[in-house]
Amino acid sequence: MTETAPGDVASAAQPASAAPKAIRVSRLWHRYGDKAVLRDVSFEVGHGEIFGFIGPNGAGKTTTIRAMATLLEPTSGRIEIDGIDVGVDPERVRRLIGYMPDHAGVYDRITIREYLEFFADAYAVVDGSVVDAVLELSELRKLDDRLVASLSKGMKQRLQIARILLHDPKVLVLDEPASDLDPRARIEVRDLLLELRQLGKTIFLSSHILTELSDVCTSVGILERGALVAAGPINEIAERLARERGEPTAISAEAAASGTPGQLTAGGAPVPEQARRRLKLRLLGDAYAVVPLLEGGNGVLSVEPAPGGHLIVHYAGNERFVADLVRHLVTQGVLIVAVEPERNELERIFMEVTRGELQ
Repeated sequence: MTETAPGDVASAAQPASAAPKAIRVSRLWHRYGDKAVLRDVSFEVGHGEIFGFIGPNGAGKTTTIRAMATLLEPTSGRIEIDGIDVGVDPERVRRLIGYMPDHAGVYDRITIREYLEFFADAYAVVDGSVVDAVLELSELRKLDDRLVASLSKGMKQRLQIARILLHDPKVLVLDEPASDLDPRARIEVRDLLLELRQLGKTIFLSSHILTELSDVCTSVGILERGALVAAGPINEIAERLARERGEPTAISAEAAASGTPGQLTAGGAPVPEQARRRLKLRLLGDAYAVVPLLEGGNGVLSVEPAPGGHLIVHYAGNERFVADLVRHLVTQGVLIVAVEPERNELERIFMEVTRGELQ
């Protein structure tokens, strides 16, 4: 692969008639001396998405984020935020983004309210009610007279997110927002991100905590040794990898018509270990009585009933399979309270597309 000169990426820009993406990165390269830390990275993030940026230490995640935040000029390539070129008009881009770096410092000897009022002035926010609105959204209202120095790590992360919301940016760029947080604080930050998405924000975040990303992200990009090895919605990446392995991913027409789980094994061949997945159901009633409705079904590998109305189904299939399985049980009169697919799909993808190599 040859490095692209800055002028060569102009053709990669989107057509003027197309609606701009929230984030568009085109053929991004960056070098520190003679070492290329980013190699021809391209991806897009649509408005209203939560995009997870994943990779081992040294993969180039923070370099990409700093370039997006107008803090670093890449060697070549193009970055657009809501259609605006970061290199051409960085001032306009800064008004569109809220950037939270990893391990960002805070001013300790002032209160939460004073901290936010200071940055509201820095952002030239005229409306004084904005600070109150941000305090309410971040659930810091009852603590607004506390010194920042007295806050826990999780509360300081909330305060940082509150700070970057003051100027009402369209795009939030967060570098490891859940790093060093305890489990409760991570859950609280996750819930806040989901709420911000409901308010129409586009969120770009990097993290090493794959299980948490799989809970919140609509799509991901996986970076290794400065190159993007996969990008897109998690289920679409999983489908593509399954096709590359030669595994069937579609439900048969006969199964779809009958409402039973679809055929997902080819000619009775052993199901590859990487295709095995786990689904947890919580039912009203006796889970043991439901076992005969699933055992021996196409794609069902095993069924394990448990006390309390829980049922564990090991299967080979995709999201359509889960939907068909639930529909099959509902048509048989089974009352389903909760459906919990396995949470490690993103981990499986990450381990499959990366090699663990460092730059």
